Formats: sequence, structure tokens, C-alpha cells
Amino acid sequence: MVRKILIVSDSHSKSQNIKTAIDREQPDMLIHLGDIEDDPETVRGWLDAAARKFNSKTEDPAKMKGLPIPAVFIQGNCDRYMGIDSLKRIAVFEVNDHRFFCVHGHVQGVSFGIENLMYSAMENDCDIALYGHTHIPFDETFEGFGDTAGSGVRILNPGSISLPRARNPKSYMVMTFDDESDYEVELKNL
Repeated sequence: MVRKILIVSDSHSKSQNIKTAIDREQPDMLIHLGDIEDDPETVRGWLDAAARKFNSKTEDPAKMKGLPIPAVFIQGNCDRYMGIDSLKRIAVFEVNDHRFFCVHGHVQGVSFGIENLMYSAMENDCDIALYGHTHIPFDETFEGFGDTAGSGVRILNPGSISLPRARNPKSYMVMTFDDESDYEVELKNL
């Protein structure tokens, strides 16, 4: 079971900030929502190194982190020039009985509203939608209506871990799960 997901976005080649968050949070998974402008394999290496360090200090085998630590990297509008093949434009996946819909957000026009993102998440039967691009944190739950009644979507944006906007500090999110797959989300500053 994944206990802790580190959610970051818009690092814009300042990946050392991601390393700081990894070392601080010791996540079981990482989701980068685009505009990394750097090699994702470097970040994967930091994730696994942090897990090995954590495992070396843990005596309880049930608490040890499995390797490699899973990571999802989304392609942002600034990443299209990097030629990194491992970046995805959209990622839809399941973790702990929750379906995630992850995008950078520029294609969905999130700078002008999140309606397109919300509908795309609902069309994919996702209850969690993650995006970046705006560099501004966001956390709201939207209930479905009409044909989508009863299918709420929590929409999250961790802000930017390197270049925040609108007087926000550098930020990221941590999603933690309990044994029943219920989760909490915390916005943290770097």
C-alpha cells in the first residue's frame, strides 16, 4: 500500500528543490505535474536513494519501502523542447482504490478555469484530478451533476516548487493514506 505521495509541479530545471522535498518527506510515490525541464532519471535516483536510507534505519520489515519508488512524470508546456520520452501528456492510474487523472493543465486551459479538467477526470471515472501550470496552489472538491451525479472529483494543484506566483511561497503537496485508503492532503512550503 502506498502511504505517502509527494506531489510537485513546475520545478523548471531547479530539481534540487525536489530533492529537498524528497529528503524531507520520504515518499512512497512521486507525481511531477510538468515543466520539470530536467532529467527525470535524476529525480528517480534521489527517490530510490532516500528509500534505501529510510530502509536502513527501519527495523520493521512491514514499514520498509519497496524499490524502485514509483514515479509519474507529466509533460508540461516547457518540457516539449526537452526531448524526454518518459514524460506523459496524461496519466490515469489507480492508487489505493482511488483513480487519478494527471495533466499539466495547459491543454485543458486551467489558467481560464478548471471545468475542462473536471469533466475530463469525470469521463475517466477519476475521483482525484491533479494539475500544475498556474504555479498557484488549489484544492477543491466538485460534486457531479446530471449524468455525473454522485461522482465528486477533488482537484489539486501543488503550486510551484521553484517559481511560485501570486505571492505564494514555493510549495508542494503531500497526500497520506490510512489503512482504509482514506486520504488527507497537506500543502507544504519548501
